[in-house]
Amino acid sequence: MPQRKPDLRVIKTQKAIKNAFKEMVMEMDASKITVKELSERAQIHRKTFYLHYTTMEALYEDVLKEVSESYYQAIDQIAPDAPFTEVNCVFFTFMAHQEPYVEKMVCDPSYRDFADKLFLATLSHNRNRYNPYQDYSRPEQNIINTFLALGSVNIYRRWVADKKMVPLESLIELTNQLFMNGIASIRKEKK
Repeated sequence: MPQRKPDLRVIKTQKAIKNAFKEMVMEMDASKITVKELSERAQIHRKTFYLHYTTMEALYEDVLKEVSESYYQAIDQIAPDAPFTEVNCVFFTFMAHQEPYVEKMVCDPSYRDFADKLFLATLSHNRNRYNPYQDYSRPEQNIINTFLALGSVNIYRRWVADKKMVPLESLIELTNQLFMNGIASIRKEKK
């Protein structure tokens, strides 16, 4: 059966919604973004917005999903069992090259809940590829993975808050040392 071509009107409308959303992210806190104003900026009717997204949160998740999928493409370029230092390098290099709206969504406190969900989801993607902590119980793995995911994102947030004064290569080297020493202290060797 032949595949249906995507409806260009749908694609155009979704692009208009996302572009308006990205502009608004750069201008205001998450709580200030409304469907009404977004619809006006995207030059669509409010009902049209709801044909594409059930809530504003669904739009946030869709935009962050696109970022996640780009990250997955980057991380999937290295071996699933690559050393943590390579994974760490991919993460910080990827984040350092994102558009300004992504940086704001990751770093601005008003978007933090959405961003933290993104990072826990990306960690889940990484663990589905390879789990070096499988010898630990699920609750212990949750603690280790939270340390790694939210530790990385909070270091990124600090780096951005400090105006990226530490060169990216130095940031990667420093975080490799911090994480590897922390990981080495709890990592179980296979018997």
